[in-house]
Amino acid sequence: MAPGTFAVDPDPSGPPYVLDEPSGLLVESGPSRTVVLNPGDGIGLEEHPDIAMRRGYCCGMDGEWGPNLVCACGAVIATVYSDCYQVQELRLRPGAVERCD
Repeated sequence: MAPGTFAVDPDPSGPPYVLDEPSGLLVESGPSRTVVLNPGDGIGLEEHPDIAMRRGYCCGMDGEWGPNLVCACGAVIATVYSDCYQVQELRLRPGAVERCD
């Protein structure tokens, strides 16, 4: 995502992962309608206090275990995918945010 823009993804995103019988592959079955942002647009968000949720590889967090960012109040609100092997994005949990005009 370009900085300052967003999209709403209608498809399931993130864990839990379930078996897709026809393909034999694990597929994402997490929340649908996540709000997708550029990782740099997550101003004020902090890393999850549980170090296990901040899992990643060489360059950043991978989001494979679910939400890894919290807001200043401590509410679990988003997942950032920031490792080098994946698309760089920040996904806000649909039930944790509200759009204000």
